[in-house]
Amino acid sequence: MAVYSELIKNFEKIREYVRDFYIFGFHTRESFDAKSKRTYDNEKRRIESWLSDHVHTSLEGHKKKVSVQVDSGNIFQNPLYQCYRSKTFTDNDIRLHFILMDALEDNAMSVSEIADYVSANYGMIIDVQIIRIKLKEYVKEGLVSEVKSGRNILYTKTGCYTDDIVSRYKGLGDMIKFFSEENPFGVVGSFIMDKLGAKNNIFVRKHAYMVHTLDDEILIDIMGAMEQKKAVLLSCVSRKNDKKHEITAVPMKIHCSVQTGRNYLIMYFTKQKRLMSVRVDSIVKVTPLDVVADYDTYYRYYEDNRRFLWGTSFGKARKYGQKEHIHMEIAVDETKEMYVVKRLEREKRSGTVAKISNGLYSFDIDLFDANEAFPWIKTFIGRIVAFETTNEELQDKFDSDIARLYEIYGGADK
Repeated sequence: MAVYSELIKNFEKIREYVRDFYIFGFHTRESFDAKSKRTYDNEKRRIESWLSDHVHTSLEGHKKKVSVQVDSGNIFQNPLYQCYRSKTFTDNDIRLHFILMDALEDNAMSVSEIADYVSANYGMIIDVQIIRIKLKEYVKEGLVSEVKSGRNILYTKTGCYTDDIVSRYKGLGDMIKFFSEENPFGVVGSFIMDKLGAKNNIFVRKHAYMVHTLDDEILIDIMGAMEQKKAVLLSCVSRKNDKKHEITAVPMKIHCSVQTGRNYLIMYFTKQKRLMSVRVDSIVKVTPLDVVADYDTYYRYYEDNRRFLWGTSFGKARKYGQKEHIHMEIAVDETKEMYVVKRLEREKRSGTVAKISNGLYSFDIDLFDANEAFPWIKTFIGRIVAFETTNEELQDKFDSDIARLYEIYGGADK
């Protein structure tokens, strides 16, 4: 029988559970029917261990409901970073790490010399290939540097220490504290602060989208593929019906919602010759593929079309490439309400704002999916004099919503 451990090998295993408890919460043991009850118990124990100060339990009859509750305005560090400190390792991994750091403290050595050093000083025989693989990993991470000396490759510690760098540059420590609570990759700043023994006691955020730090491992794989101009194979899970599917596409850009903090990947779908988007929190795994020869061409195509995006939707597949026009006219008291016009100018994105007459302004825009702009348009509902769109469904929705308002508040009788 497997023994319970707080440490995990696969981060994706815990990612879904933490997200469910954080976003939805109030789950009972019976709520999770996709896995066994033992699996649920183990994952819940891990979450309670990592996030003990933020786990809330309530009873409904004889059933215990668990949720994660965080007030971002009252904490200085994202508690979900604890999940990244749960990576498991073997005894040999940790032992070899400290042995290598000791061997290379003041020396530049080849792999065979390191093996001899370990044998002489620790009485251990470690396969040369294991040492080489570990050193290659450390070179990639920046812990060790390699230098060619004749036919040999010598390894040495980089000598790059966090505390030295921070003490050298005034204000860098505060910058790291600020970065540690930024999305994405704020967890990197958190790890640096751990090395410094520092705590963020300066910055708090009223609206912090903490849960999206769980997507950082996926994001870094996507951005690595973009940097190398490679296609990717995405293993995804639908948020609506939990169905698994795979997508082969060319990643172009990451768009981040200013309302929810949710990240979206914009990519070129080569099979259908179109741009599309996918939520990063629905991606389970990213597998890099071959370098794409036409990557720059696809990227220019994205740049040419991004002005027709309000958010991330490229509209219905059968209408791909078709633009939907929105025309809105609003009434403004120019003696006291010019801030409304300034807001229109500030938030128009790729639209245009024009003065029709005294106290009347228009807003026009062409979008792939006019529905995305509808929530924003409704914030002007008390000022809208006219609204027209080529999206017939949206036009009908707007007209019916207004009719319903009149019905509820008696406007039709006035």
